[in-house]
Amino acid sequence: MKAGSGDQGSPPCFLRFPRPVRVVSGAEAELKCVVLGEPPPTVVWEKSGQQLVASERLSFPVDGAEHGLLLSSALPTDAGVYVCRARNAAGEAYAAAAVTVLEPPAPEPEPPVAEHPLPPPGTGEGAPVFLTGPRSQWVLRGAEVVLTCQVGGLPEPTLYWEKDGMALDEVWDSSHFALERGCAEGAPGASLALRILAARLPDSGVYVCHARNAHGHAQAGALLQVHQPPESPPEDPDEAPAPVVEPLKCAPKTFWVNEGKHAKFRCYVMGKPEPEIEWHWEGRPLLPDRRRLMYRDRDGGFVLKVLYCQAKDRGLYVCAARNSAGQTLSAVQLHVKEPRLRFTRPLQDVEGREHGIVVLECKVPNSRMPTAWFREDQRLLPCRKYEQIEEGAVRRLIIHRLKADDDGVYLCEMRGRVRTVANVTVKGPILKRLPRKLDVLEGENAVLLVETREAAVEGRWSRDGEELPATCQSSCGHMHALVLPGVTREDAGEVTFSLGNSRTTTLLRVKCVKHSPPGPPVLAEMFKGHKNTVLLTWKPPEPVPETPFIYRLERQEVGSEDWIQCFSIEKAGAVEVPGDCVPSEGDYRFRVCTVSEHGRSPHVVFHGSAHLVPTARLVAGLEDVQVYDGEDAVFSLDLSTIIQGTWFLNGEELKADEPEGQVEPGSLCYRIEQKGLQHRLILRAVTHQDSGALVGFSCPGVQDSAALTIQESPVHILSPREKVSLTFTTSERVVLTCELSRADFPATWYKEGQKVEESEALLVKLDGRKHRLILPEARVQDSGEFECRTEGVSAFFSITVQDPPVHFVEPREHVFVHAITSECVVLSCEVDQEEAPVRWYKDGQEVEESDFVLLEVDGPHRRLVLPAAQPPDGGEFQCVAGEERVYFTVTITDVASWIVYPSGKVYVAAVRLERVVLTCELCRPWAEVRWTKDGEEVVESPALLLQKEDTVRRLVLPSVQLEDSGEYRCEIEDEAASFTVTVTESYQSQESANSNPELNVLLKKSKTRRLWSRFPPWRRTAGTE
Repeated sequence: MKAGSGDQGSPPCFLRFPRPVRVVSGAEAELKCVVLGEPPPTVVWEKSGQQLVASERLSFPVDGAEHGLLLSSALPTDAGVYVCRARNAAGEAYAAAAVTVLEPPAPEPEPPVAEHPLPPPGTGEGAPVFLTGPRSQWVLRGAEVVLTCQVGGLPEPTLYWEKDGMALDEVWDSSHFALERGCAEGAPGASLALRILAARLPDSGVYVCHARNAHGHAQAGALLQVHQPPESPPEDPDEAPAPVVEPLKCAPKTFWVNEGKHAKFRCYVMGKPEPEIEWHWEGRPLLPDRRRLMYRDRDGGFVLKVLYCQAKDRGLYVCAARNSAGQTLSAVQLHVKEPRLRFTRPLQDVEGREHGIVVLECKVPNSRMPTAWFREDQRLLPCRKYEQIEEGAVRRLIIHRLKADDDGVYLCEMRGRVRTVANVTVKGPILKRLPRKLDVLEGENAVLLVETREAAVEGRWSRDGEELPATCQSSCGHMHALVLPGVTREDAGEVTFSLGNSRTTTLLRVKCVKHSPPGPPVLAEMFKGHKNTVLLTWKPPEPVPETPFIYRLERQEVGSEDWIQCFSIEKAGAVEVPGDCVPSEGDYRFRVCTVSEHGRSPHVVFHGSAHLVPTARLVAGLEDVQVYDGEDAVFSLDLSTIIQGTWFLNGEELKADEPEGQVEPGSLCYRIEQKGLQHRLILRAVTHQDSGALVGFSCPGVQDSAALTIQESPVHILSPREKVSLTFTTSERVVLTCELSRADFPATWYKEGQKVEESEALLVKLDGRKHRLILPEARVQDSGEFECRTEGVSAFFSITVQDPPVHFVEPREHVFVHAITSECVVLSCEVDQEEAPVRWYKDGQEVEESDFVLLEVDGPHRRLVLPAAQPPDGGEFQCVAGEERVYFTVTITDVASWIVYPSGKVYVAAVRLERVVLTCELCRPWAEVRWTKDGEEVVESPALLLQKEDTVRRLVLPSVQLEDSGEYRCEIEDEAASFTVTVTESYQSQESANSNPELNVLLKKSKTRRLWSRFPPWRRTAGTE
């Protein structure tokens, strides 16, 4: 993000970023974001660095602060990263999101006509396949429930049922259910039916059928919901309902909650058979709705959660549990604490039809009081969909183009988090929508429910645009269920239920479950058996891990710190490690560990070590070498393993402990090298006397040799005779000159071993005996090793091209920055080269960009931005460019008190018609205050003036009257300065009269220099003091 000066407004800021989307080829892809700024920013979309323009398939819808990119009939070439860039006079911001276009599934080819048709799925050998899965059901208490499934696969899979992740015999007595095995006549595969006799309310849950054989595992699930039969209404409608629970035997607990907050009640009940739970409020049964959620948590507790509590929610809440052995009650009295400042007219519940509009209206106590609108916990910004109107003290929210997902709880909030709440009901094909989001632990069951207005309609479930398989979908009457048993991270995404033009969407998030790694192997022992082998044995860990696991064996050469993996095996027992498993001869130690999908166990080290020698073979042998007089001759070969060897020259062994040496004093020099599997012998500056020399190599299992031949060079180099190293700065002219002994003799220039190609940036010239390579304007990438090569001889040049040194233009001195919590701090410096890189450091550690620290580049300007600084963000900052650096000291402090003066209550006595000035000084000039008199907010008039000057706020009574007496308060946040003004007809004793009397309550203090930014309260710019 780029920031400009404070007098240009506020730079663009993204309130909602575009989210990545995945669509099938031919479908519609849409990206949306919300960006604000003053003045309103100009928004463009880019892809691959190019600005996009509208076309038949591409459009850019704008709805207030919401900007979108709509791509119709997406193609695979449309996939990529799209960037939304917002710019105004105050700065620039950008956000990016990826669009993935999936190829549609290819149509299955028609099977060729054959004498014997292919068997149906699930009839051949393989992992289990569900031919039909269980169906979700909604039944009344006492009804009989039958859940069936049919599975194919060979060998025939083993089937079993679970309820909410638990085995049936752990949940019920055997008399409550029955399992019926078998298969339909003429139908393939096996089946297992679960019959529940006389369903009870606790039988509600997710039922999963598991199928397992030697080739794999499969599962399918269904939802069962058991409801209480409807009670017949009383004959007399005016008759009070009879109590449905027994009277309490002891006083209930008391629970207080602030209005607008959530209340959560949890009841943990045990019993056998499992008890049925009912929640009651003021003696009446409670049913779940938008603001009353009833569910069972992971610990087995029954939870009632009342959202956004209002005064009408107060009362006695009872959790009633009963089974055939008896019943028990637990009660709590809910009190709702109302705020002192309330809405004059609260919101009312409203209804609207899909594609229509609804209007929510409330009234605040004061017309200047700011408010904000929310849909549950998401703040709503003004746009074409959410039109927000303020008319005096009336606040309206108009929701346009209603969708099923607009159904929910809406809030209007004013200062002090005082809220008014209303339900918006959207009437359409979908009655009960999906939740905004659903968090599920990995391995748990995910259940999504939708209720439709009409029965027996077919909806469509999809995830990220891809249709979900039918085995996890069920419908019964008005209810439609999606059951995903044992979810994994691949199941996460945006799940949508579509019915015609109506749709509802939820974000399914799968959270990882932390599992413990397996235990280590036990009884690890080493046996040194045959020559050049070692035997390792161990036993499985105790207890044996439930998930599949393997053993990983590692080796370490004695004297080294590195452990290298040898191999992995699935079963414990005895493993023989031969010498061929090690890269080089040496003493080796071994260790073993257990590895599963949940992690790795601690290592177990085998006691002792073993000496192992690898067996080598020749991979690339020696070859005869032919060089010119004075050149180096290089002989090399590659082996299959790392092992020491011996070099010979004319039958004489070369000393391996001296990598560089001479065969004898004054004779040929040599160098021995070994890099991994490669061995090299380099003979230095060979002469004609060395022609015909025989070079040999020997190691266990390998012997090889080659010959050396010397050629006469037709030309030699006059200059340079030694390697030349030169250093230049960018844009300088570089000339490399090589002079040969013969005029016009051809030579070739190379850079880093590659032949150079002439261009405008690199010229090659020949002038008699001189060969020149010219770089008219050197660049940093021109650095490297250059070679002028002719027949058997070469001249070498090492060129280094550097950028000129970077200098800081601003600041010239140490900068000190003071800010308060949540302000935006900007550290800025200017360099003399726009392309010069800089690095930022804080307290000696290099700073990396994140959501809390932004690093900006704007021409020669470099900025470090702390968008919402906190006290830990303070410290010593440095901006480093080359050898130069500038320093910033940042101090972030919490605001202990907004009001600097007065610190206590002030009493003011005045005579009628005098001028009275009440003064309050704040710690920040942009802070807003509210003046009240006797608890009522004052209104400015000719008789009462409100003044604002820097950090000082004044209330002025130009000609005070007797009725102006009272308690005045200057309020900000949760603080207030109090003034008691007493007005009389005259002073009791007054020595002299004053024609223009004035009474001031004013802070007197020495002037201090302050640097204030004209940014909003959250943005603070660095200055110097």
